[in-house]
Amino acid sequence: MNEGPGYSEVRGADLTPLDEAVATWRNAPGAFQQVATDFGTEVTKGLAHARWEGEAAQAAWRRLRTVDAQLRAAQEESRRVHAVLSQGLEAFRAAQQALQAIEDELAGHAHLILDTSDGSVRLHLTDAEEKHRSAYTKAYRETVAAYRDRTRSALAHAGDADRDLAHALTADVNGAARGFNDHGYASLEAARAHTARDLAEALRLAGVAQGRMTSAQLGRLTALLTRHSRDAEFAERFAAGLGAENTLQLWYNATHPHHPDHPDTRIDEKEWWHSAGTLQDSLGTTLATASHADTPAMRRWQQEIIALGDERLRTGAATHPYGFQLMSNLLRSGSYDTGFLQRYGDKLLAWDEKLNTRDGYAYWANTATTGTLNPRGQPDDDGHDAVIGFLAALGHNPEAATAFFAPPDGVRGAVDRDTELSGHLTYLTEERNWVFDGNTGAGPRRMPGHEALGHALTAATTGYAWDDPVLGGRNPELYEDGGDRRTAATARVMEQVVRVYGGEEGPRLLHEQPALAAGLGAMGGAYVDDLNRAVSGVGDALRNTDAFPPAPGAADLGRDEAVDFLSVLGRHEDSHRIMNQAEHLYTLERLSDNPPAQGAESWAKGRRVLLTEAEVRGTLDHSRVQQIEAAYAADSAAAQDAYRQSANWTRVGMSASAPALANGVLHVVGKSGPWGVAIPLVQAAGVEFAKLFHEDAVFGGPDTPDPPHDQDQFFARGEHELGATAEKYLASYGEGADVRGDLADDIKSRYLATGPQSNAYEGPEPYTG
Repeated sequence: MNEGPGYSEVRGADLTPLDEAVATWRNAPGAFQQVATDFGTEVTKGLAHARWEGEAAQAAWRRLRTVDAQLRAAQEESRRVHAVLSQGLEAFRAAQQALQAIEDELAGHAHLILDTSDGSVRLHLTDAEEKHRSAYTKAYRETVAAYRDRTRSALAHAGDADRDLAHALTADVNGAARGFNDHGYASLEAARAHTARDLAEALRLAGVAQGRMTSAQLGRLTALLTRHSRDAEFAERFAAGLGAENTLQLWYNATHPHHPDHPDTRIDEKEWWHSAGTLQDSLGTTLATASHADTPAMRRWQQEIIALGDERLRTGAATHPYGFQLMSNLLRSGSYDTGFLQRYGDKLLAWDEKLNTRDGYAYWANTATTGTLNPRGQPDDDGHDAVIGFLAALGHNPEAATAFFAPPDGVRGAVDRDTELSGHLTYLTEERNWVFDGNTGAGPRRMPGHEALGHALTAATTGYAWDDPVLGGRNPELYEDGGDRRTAATARVMEQVVRVYGGEEGPRLLHEQPALAAGLGAMGGAYVDDLNRAVSGVGDALRNTDAFPPAPGAADLGRDEAVDFLSVLGRHEDSHRIMNQAEHLYTLERLSDNPPAQGAESWAKGRRVLLTEAEVRGTLDHSRVQQIEAAYAADSAAAQDAYRQSANWTRVGMSASAPALANGVLHVVGKSGPWGVAIPLVQAAGVEFAKLFHEDAVFGGPDTPDPPHDQDQFFARGEHELGATAEKYLASYGEGADVRGDLADDIKSRYLATGPQSNAYEGPEPYTG
């Protein structure tokens, strides 16, 4: 159990934000009531008098009743939230007042002094009085004890209020449902009592023997954990009370409802597997919450979970998976403690590497000894591969991901030798055998493991969980917390990614790992400023740091490295699309920050930005054309479709809303759902330029040419778009003195030299298998 707040935390707590929250929630019920009244008057009442019948009318009335119910539920839920917040505020204030009273009473006391660091009271005697310390100690013993008891009582009440408020505010009363709910806690006492009952019931249900649990019991356990999965105290007590081995047994039981010794057990299969899928999320999130508790019980739980990883679970049934296989499927939800993930991952990969090499077979992945462990997985991800779930956990914890893929100690700067690569990264990208189902047919496969690796590396290089609400558009204020989370540590990981995928083996790796393409594009987009700065140089000299200012977490990339990496990104449709989108958005922002009318220096920066985009775009487009030509016959229908799809990056991928533009978020849609890419924009002026240039559309516009169907049209499309960008830049931001000059010829030469007129491959040659 976590300890409550200490003396200094309670005594010095600023209650102003909580006081403001109480005031806000005090007004919320009335506001919702007014909305409900207006809705009834202006919407429902009007339809009631309309002569509207039929199925559409019935559907409309069902929707209206739902809206009305939600508004009333919102009113009651907000009333209850205000009640618990108000009670919590009163308890905290009472504790502070009690401590203040003690401080006031002791101020100027002749022989007692308050230690403001911990609230203790001790004797403070003069030199003459020190001779009689024992007598003074005896005389003040009861007084000191009384102050100690008062202090402890105040802290205990504050701690109780803190825990009870956490119970009340973190409990998900809706479970898996969405919307408002009027069954939230109405008091701190109710939260405390109900949480204790839920914990006892959850532990009882979790201990039901394998094959004995009913569908109703599984559903109830799922509901309890969903309700409390983010309650730190509940989660820690549940995990510690359950224990490590029983945690693994619980998940095995949830995914193996039938027991050979009890063939008459009746379960509802459809209901069971629905609950099991929800339990996977709620149990995983509960354990993730618990993993952050620094208590002896949780330290023991972590140690035992890791120790059980390479041991088979004694199930008493026909299948007996390893501990790693069970636990990794619970790592897919929530954000686990960084230290735990490091220790878990080190042992997992050491074990995996010993038993599973590129030319071997992972005998531990035998489906005959495992069974389904991932109810919500993709068709080819049934939970046998323990590494996938672990990589999913890294994808949700950027700090852990960055540390896990850190280069060897002492490596700094551009990575130019394989010995400077993380052993974990080398193994997962180049050495591991990811195929477990025996399907080794021709052609690349989109594998869940590669997608999970892309998510983990995206988190490691950007500082954002790959599915962070900020990037998914659910929180549009990308920069409210500083925005760019890149650091020196994340940049060191990016430098390694560029080395691995920009090297000679890069095209082969991307060809064999197509599910990683979106992740690589996202990483390139997150470091688009560093890639542009590297490309702008001559060799590794004369880099334009004025046009492309380095951020604190800048990656140290050589020009050849940057070009090779961009070339590999261009090979795949997904990474080509995302990188082009990021490049274009970054270019617009840089242009808006350097209007020609501000003078020669500003114009020089803008000109460099235009020329660098032409070179980057030429590299990406040339690479894509070479890959298409290598993979398909030049005039085939497949080649024509590939050209059309590869030009569609101007039409999809980013919300045209101002918040998304201001924050530079590309929205990527893959098999795992939508996720975002953070583009490092320096300031929001790019928003206005994007609106102006594209008439409120970010990419494309009314004059966008028809989709190309061969390489000549593809390159012509690229030249058109680069020219249109430059033309609008000059027309919108003022030309200044002699700005056009040879600009048109320079842009064409940059794009054409790296694009259609390039006789040599930019970067490694394409790979088709």
